[in-house]
Amino acid sequence: MPRAIRSGRSGYSIWRMNPRRRRGCPIASNARWSRAVSPSIPPNSSSETDAAVTDSAAEQAAVGLHALIARLAEEFNAGPDTFVRVAAVFRDVQERAPDLFVPAAGVLAAAFAAPAIADGQDVATIHAALGEWALDAEGEPLERMRRDCQRFQDAMTRGTLRLYAADQAQCTENLLALQRFNFLQLALLASLAARSQEEGGVVRTLPTPEYAAFMEIFRAAIESHRQEGKQLGLLVLQIGKVEQIDRQLGLQKGEAFMLRITRRMREGVLRKQDQLGRVSRDQFVCLLPRIAGEGVAILAANKVLGALGVPIPIGDHTFDTDAAIGIVVYPDHGTDPQTLVRNAKLAARAARDAPGRTAVYDPVHGESEERQMRYETRLRHALEQNTLGLIFEPQLDAQSGRIGGLECTLHWIDEQLGEVSEARALETAETAGLMREVTWWIFNNALRQSAEFARAGLQCKLGLKVSASGLLQSDFPEFVDRALRTWGVPPGRVVIGVHETAIAGELAPVKDAFTRLKRLGLRLGIVDFATGASSLSNLAQLPFDELQLSAAFVHDMQRSELHGKLVRALVRLARDLGLQVTAEGARDGETVVALLGLGCERVQGPHVSLPLTAEDILSFEKSGAGLAKLRLSDL
Repeated sequence: MPRAIRSGRSGYSIWRMNPRRRRGCPIASNARWSRAVSPSIPPNSSSETDAAVTDSAAEQAAVGLHALIARLAEEFNAGPDTFVRVAAVFRDVQERAPDLFVPAAGVLAAAFAAPAIADGQDVATIHAALGEWALDAEGEPLERMRRDCQRFQDAMTRGTLRLYAADQAQCTENLLALQRFNFLQLALLASLAARSQEEGGVVRTLPTPEYAAFMEIFRAAIESHRQEGKQLGLLVLQIGKVEQIDRQLGLQKGEAFMLRITRRMREGVLRKQDQLGRVSRDQFVCLLPRIAGEGVAILAANKVLGALGVPIPIGDHTFDTDAAIGIVVYPDHGTDPQTLVRNAKLAARAARDAPGRTAVYDPVHGESEERQMRYETRLRHALEQNTLGLIFEPQLDAQSGRIGGLECTLHWIDEQLGEVSEARALETAETAGLMREVTWWIFNNALRQSAEFARAGLQCKLGLKVSASGLLQSDFPEFVDRALRTWGVPPGRVVIGVHETAIAGELAPVKDAFTRLKRLGLRLGIVDFATGASSLSNLAQLPFDELQLSAAFVHDMQRSELHGKLVRALVRLARDLGLQVTAEGARDGETVVALLGLGCERVQGPHVSLPLTAEDILSFEKSGAGLAKLRLSDL
C-alpha cells in the first residue's frame, strides 16, 4: 500500500505507491474490466484491516485512484487495449518534463509490453506501472505540475471527486499537486478510451519510434557515420496546430492529425534509408543518413514543407500543419544524440519566425533560448509573488466629453528585467504555457479595479483583450462569470476584445465561445482591425458589438491620404454592420476632431492621455480633462 515520504533535502512532501505490496492488492480483472476494485476495498474507504493506514491522506488518495480507474473503465467502456495505447501518452508526458516525472527503469515499458495485458489478465501490473511514476523533489515541482496539469483539465470527469477522497484541509500543497498529476494520467486514459472511430477503425498509436527507441537508433547511426567519416542530417519538425486540435476536438483527433502527417511524409517525401521518429507530442525527428553537406538537409526540409503545405482533413474540419523545421548536421553541430536533438529543437523554434519556416542551427539560437527561459522564470515568479500590474488608457466619449472607457494593459516591471512590454510578456506567457494564468490574473484584477472606480464615481466601459488560446479555453466564460459576480461589475460595462487573427481560422469554436460570452451580457470587440489576417465574411458572421481602429492607420490619417481613406472606409463599414467604433492612436487635436466628425464613439491616444495607473485615472477624471480643450464648437 502507499507510503508517505518526506525529502529531508528539499522539504517537499512526496508519496508514491510501493509496487511490491500493491501488486498483491485485491483488484478483480475480468475481460471487460468493468469492475477494477474488489468489494473488499470500497470506492471511498478501506477495509478494517487497513484502517490504521488509511488515516493518512495518501492512503485515501490511493483508494480513490483505484476507484477512478474502475469508473473510467466503466463510463468509457475501456478495454485492455486502451492501456496499451495510453502508454505512448505517458511517455509523452515524461518527455515533455523529463527532469520532473520519471518512471522506475524498465517498469513502465515492461508493464505495457507484458503479453498478459493483451488478454486483460494483469490489471495489477498496470497499477504497479502507474505507481512507479515518482516526483523528483529537486525539480521545483509545484509550478511545473500546475502548468502541465492545467493543459488537460478539460478531460476531467465525475471521477475527479474520488481521487480527492483525502481531507484536503489536512493535505500539503505538494500532496494535492501530486494527486492532480495522477489524475492527469487517468484523464488522458479516459480521453483515449472515448476515441471515435476513424476510417472504419480505431485510431492506432503512431507507428514511429518514441523518444527512447529513437535515441538508440540515432546513437548507432552516429557511431556508424563516425567510422565511415560521413555526415548525418537531422530534422526536427515542429507541428504548430496539434495543441489547437487537442484543445478544440480532443486528444484522439490530435493523434489522428499526427498519423496523417506520418503517412504523408512516408509516402511522398522520405527515402527508404531515412528514419522517422517522434520526440514529443508535437515534434517529429527525421534522420538523413550519408548526406553530402548541409545543403542536402536544407533541400530535404523544403521538400517536407512542400508535402505538408496542403491542409489535412480531420473529420469535418481542415487544418494547416503550421510546420517549422530545425536542421542540424553531424558532426558540424554536435557529436552526440542529446546535443544534436537539442540544437535541432532550438533551430525549429527559430524557424517559426523565419521566412521559409526552416532554420539551420546557429549558436545564437541557444542564447535566444536562454533569454526566453529567463523571461519565463521571471514571469512565473511575478505570478507567484503577485507583482504584475495594470495600467489603463482613457478613451474620451464623444457625447459627454469625459472618460467613456478604459483600455486595460498588462504592466510588468521586473527587478531583474526592468520594464517588459505587454507584447513581450504575453509572448512569454504563450511559450511558457502560462497564458491561462496571466489572462485570469489580468481579468480578475481589472474587474476588481473597475469595481473600485465605480465606487469612486467613475462608471465607464472596461476594455479587456484576450488571446485566441485564452478565448478557446473551455472554462473561460465560466471564469469571467465568476469574476463579474465576485466584484459586482455589470457585464454590459465590459468589452472583451480579440485580435482579428483569432477569427482567421476555424470559426465554429470561436462562435461557440462568443455565444457563451454573449449569454453573460458581455460586449465583444475586434481590435486592430485590418492589420492581420481575417475576412469580412468572418466579421459579419460573429456577434461583435464594437470595432477598434488600429493606431497604425489613425496616427497619420491627416498626413497620409491612403491611411485617411482607410480610416473613413473602416468607419463606414462598421456603421453598416451596426458596430460602435473606438479609434486609438490619436496624436493631436486635429486627428481627434476628424475622428469624432466621422462618427467614432470613443477616441484614445497620446493627445487624450498616455496609459495611467489606477490612482492616476481618478485624478485625470476629476481634473476635467476631456473634449472641452478641443474646442467642440469647431466640430
